[in-house]
Amino acid sequence: MRGFVLHTVRVRDEDLIVRILTKNEVLTLYRFYGARHSYINVGYHIDFVIEESPKTTIKRLRNVTQLPFSFLFDLEKMLDFKIFISLLNSHLSDVTKIDDFYYNLLIEITNEMKNRDSKRLLIESYVKLLEKEGRLHKEFECFLCEQKINGNIALARAFLPAHERCIYEDGFEREKIKELFENKKTILLSDDEIDRLWKIFNLGM
Repeated sequence: MRGFVLHTVRVRDEDLIVRILTKNEVLTLYRFYGARHSYINVGYHIDFVIEESPKTTIKRLRNVTQLPFSFLFDLEKMLDFKIFISLLNSHLSDVTKIDDFYYNLLIEITNEMKNRDSKRLLIESYVKLLEKEGRLHKEFECFLCEQKINGNIALARAFLPAHERCIYEDGFEREKIKELFENKKTILLSDDEIDRLWKIFNLGM
C-alpha cells in the first residue's frame, strides 16, 4: 500500500503514531522503533504494510519504504510542501474514508514540483481542492456584506472573496483572481501577490 505521511506523534521513547493519506482512507497506525527502520517524516510518500495486532486496537505500520521525490533535497520546496501537507492534515482531521482526489492531487504536485515555483503550484492545487469541495466562490460576492464585488477582490481565509473595505485588506485585480479561480493558473499574479496569497493560505484550508 502507498500513502503520504500527514502527521506523526512520538510516543514511548522512539515509537510513533503515524497518520497516512492513501487513495481511499486516512489511516492511523503504530510504528515501533527498531534497529533497522526507515526514517519517517511529514510529507514523505511511502510504501508500507499494515499488520493487525491482537493486543491493541491500533494496527501496526511495517516494512516502510520511502518513495523519493525529485525535489527531496530542495529545502525551500520541501518546506512549502510540508506546510501544504500539515494544513491538509488539519483539514482532514475527522476523516477516515476519502475520495481519491486528495491522493491524486498530491501525486500531481510531487510530479510537477521540480519544474515549478512551489508556492504557485501549491496555490493552484489549493484552488482545485476548494473547487472539488464546492467551496470556490467564483461569483465574487462579498462573504460579509453579501454584495457583488465590482472592483478589486480581497481574499480572506479559504480564499473567500470580500470587498477591501469589509475586511480592511488590499485586494487583487479582478482579472487575476478570475484567471486563478477559473483556470487554476497564477500566471497573471506577481511574485509579491503570490506571497500575499501564500500568507492567506497559511491561515488554514
